[in-house]
Amino acid sequence: MLNAEISFWLMLACSCGLAAWFGWKYGKEYALGAGMAASLLAGTWFDITVLNTRINVTMATAIALLVAYCTHSWREIFRHLGLLDYLIGAITIWHIIVDTYHGEQPLAVAAQAYGQWMLPYAAGRYAFLHRNSLLKLGPVFAIAGAIISLLCVAEACSGTNIWETAFAPRDELVTFKGQLRYGIAYRACGPTRHAIFLSNVLLTLIPFAILLTQREIDWYPKLRRWNRLLGFAITAILIAGIASSLSRGPLLTLCLAGCLSLAWLYRPAAWTLLGASLIAAILVAANWNGFLRLLESDADEHKRAAVLVVDDQEEAVVYTGTRNRLVNLQVYVPIFLDGGPLGYGTVNSTGFPPANLPGLPTDPKVRKRLGIVDNAFLNNGLRFGWIGLLLFSGLFIAATTTAFQLSSRASTYFFPLDQRYFIAVATLTIAFLFEIATVFWSYDYAFWVLLGFGLIAGLSSQLKRPDFVE
Repeated sequence: MLNAEISFWLMLACSCGLAAWFGWKYGKEYALGAGMAASLLAGTWFDITVLNTRINVTMATAIALLVAYCTHSWREIFRHLGLLDYLIGAITIWHIIVDTYHGEQPLAVAAQAYGQWMLPYAAGRYAFLHRNSLLKLGPVFAIAGAIISLLCVAEACSGTNIWETAFAPRDELVTFKGQLRYGIAYRACGPTRHAIFLSNVLLTLIPFAILLTQREIDWYPKLRRWNRLLGFAITAILIAGIASSLSRGPLLTLCLAGCLSLAWLYRPAAWTLLGASLIAAILVAANWNGFLRLLESDADEHKRAAVLVVDDQEEAVVYTGTRNRLVNLQVYVPIFLDGGPLGYGTVNSTGFPPANLPGLPTDPKVRKRLGIVDNAFLNNGLRFGWIGLLLFSGLFIAATTTAFQLSSRASTYFFPLDQRYFIAVATLTIAFLFEIATVFWSYDYAFWVLLGFGLIAGLSSQLKRPDFVE
């Protein structure tokens, strides 16, 4: 077995090697995207430490290939900027302002902010800035996702993680044990640190699989008539990969995105789904505790249940993994509101639990139970205040509206592609708002969410240039 550092250099060489070959064969402007797709296959714990900062394979690949990109396309870096570009710049600058205000060293904070926000976004934007980038790179991302999904299905059946077995054991940044769930299978986490992070990464790849369902395009000419089945097969494999985590949230997110897509495309379906949603909402509201018990159907979750009394609250709270999300809101929303526009900064709001936040419960056992803030909006709101939260939410809103706008022009500007990819992106982004409201904002999957925003910005930029940058 290798260690994390050797695994890092090995997978970085593979990612950059594939990028170099792809750029040589299809054009240098596509090398960045191919390398990023290859880096999906590396474990997120394959990393090295530089100046007290962890750098994993995906980050290093993005840095190396963006430097290479700037040597041949530097003129394109600041051309045809749009709303998403300004928002990502604003949240990066706000990150620097907030952490500097809370006493952190400005240069170190600037490097951290760039790595967390701008780096993944820039990788997506410039990978898909050039003509035919979606046509060329879509299949690469889809195939990478299919490979991960197949290995994760094997992990769910066997309980053996391929990345840990063949490369290096997972670190302890996130506590996760791939235990048997529902008596069906083991929870797979693949190349990420947690099963739900895996599902979120694979969710970001679903639009690429949907893209391949466009049967009139010969994605792989050697497959001949089998090309017609390729997209559907990869979509099914990705869904199986998402299911291999045995996480309920991502599957519900996928179902919600599918319903939203139907509603967008077919007016009768929209009214039907609206009526069904209203009925479901009424039924859930009428029997809220029963609905929560249904979500807590895992026997292990009942074993881990506890009764908590949070300081001055009069009633005890039943705490389980599912109800943790609700208890978090009760505890952390008032703290977030007290933080004002600047929040508490990264250092003060980091940890399990965040040790330096004012207003946390005083009982050590209660604090430990409430340690993991499974809500991406709270994570960023506590760090950057309500201004940071508005900027963070604005990224999702801007990405959604931009994707819907692109869908109406897809057949003209992205011929021979049609609107399906853009509708999948838009509806998944909406559905993702509900998903990340129940998941910790981890870089394991956040990198790919931000890269997706950059991707949409890059494709949108193509509409502003009549010559479609070559």
